[in-house]
Amino acid sequence: MDLETMNDSYECYEKDNFVQTCHCGALFKVIVSGQIGHEELEEYYCPECNQEYIIRASNTPFTKLITSRTDGK
Repeated sequence: MDLETMNDSYECYEKDNFVQTCHCGALFKVIVSGQIGHEELEEYYCPECNQEYIIRASNTPFTKLITSRTDGK
C-alpha cells in the first residue's frame, strides 16, 4: 500500500446529511461523518426531547434544530 492510499483511508467524509422528524414533532438536521474502516454504531439525540437514535458513523453525528417540538410539552 502506498502512502497516498494510506492517507485516503484515514480521511473523514460526509456520509449522509438528512432531516430527521422526531416523535415529539421537532425537525432537526443530521450530518453523519464516515471514515473507511472506522465506522460503528453511534448515538445522536433529538435536540428538543433527547430521544435517542442510532446510525453507523465514524463519530457522533452533528444535529441542529430546525423547528421546535409540536407535542405541547
